[in-house]
Amino acid sequence: MAQLAGATRSPLSWLLLFCYALWKAGGDINVLAPYNSTGVLGGSTTLHCRLTSNENVTVTQITWMKTDSGGSHPLVAVFHPKKGPNINEPERVKFLAAQQDLRNASLAISNLSVTDEGIYECQIATFPRGSKSTNVRLKVQARPKNTAEALEPSPTLILQDVAKCISADGHPPGRIIWPSNVNGSHREIKEPGSQPGTTTVTSYLSMVPSRQADGKNITCRVEHESLKEPDQLLVTLSQPYPPENVSISGYDGNWYVDLTNLVLTCEAHSKPEPDMAGYNWNTTTGDFPNSVKRQGNKLLISTVDGLNNTVIVCKVTNALGSGQDQVHIIVKGEYFLVSPGRALQSNPPERENVQYSSVNGNYSLNMEPNGTR
Repeated sequence: MAQLAGATRSPLSWLLLFCYALWKAGGDINVLAPYNSTGVLGGSTTLHCRLTSNENVTVTQITWMKTDSGGSHPLVAVFHPKKGPNINEPERVKFLAAQQDLRNASLAISNLSVTDEGIYECQIATFPRGSKSTNVRLKVQARPKNTAEALEPSPTLILQDVAKCISADGHPPGRIIWPSNVNGSHREIKEPGSQPGTTTVTSYLSMVPSRQADGKNITCRVEHESLKEPDQLLVTLSQPYPPENVSISGYDGNWYVDLTNLVLTCEAHSKPEPDMAGYNWNTTTGDFPNSVKRQGNKLLISTVDGLNNTVIVCKVTNALGSGQDQVHIIVKGEYFLVSPGRALQSNPPERENVQYSSVNGNYSLNMEPNGTR
């Protein structure tokens, strides 16, 4: 039956089968192109596309189309061997070498915009082999301008922005990273950049101000496809904090009666620094004698009379809080004790040396022989 069926084929059928076998034996044609192509916003790029074949074929037309978001394929450019090029935007799109070499279908695009980004189809029609096509994905990059700066927080101990990092006019948007060892949080804002299709990213670092963070150097890192290495932007934090480590200097524990022109100084670590009114001098037992004057962070003492067994307190205040220190003043002197009812007098010759102090009306005496004087 098979022999009978073969015997009944017409001469035309045998001819068609022979031509098909020759066509298959002649090899295949391919359209080759790198799938990814990258350009810079405002710059130029080339979408490469070439026909490869080991047989003699005739290119009858080159067509470039772009796949849009809706799935349609609008024409970008067409080249016909006899009619020449037909291009939608001839001022910035052109065939690279089709006029001289029809197998080279590469397309050059200048003044790139973000809207040029997408998938392009390169289609080459031939005779007698028909059409072949391939896709090229174009990415348009815009290198962002990256900056970072410290912010001046308000003088309050609440969570607030202390630094910001900006990656401006990038496409795709820049990626901002704060160091993980910083005790704070961050928030990010994205908004349209100054160029169509670009994005500006602003990242804020937030924390509660503290002395430990004041003056600390931190790094904002910005990553982007257009950068070989991430941008590393150094920021030095400026943090307010209440007075800490308050101390009073000027008393050495060796004050004696009749000493004059003494100065106590009150110092503290704080930000902002207190003004003159931010230093409050006082005692735990009442006001100072007339021989003592307040002058900002200094206490001017013209004479030590009346300061024996006095606790002097310095309280330092700024907008965020206060801190204080105190010093217990003991005034040493030589006195001798007379009979009850008579006043204390300066120590005469050949009497005892007496150190005298009064606490709540109780007398404390330290008597030493005076015969060696």
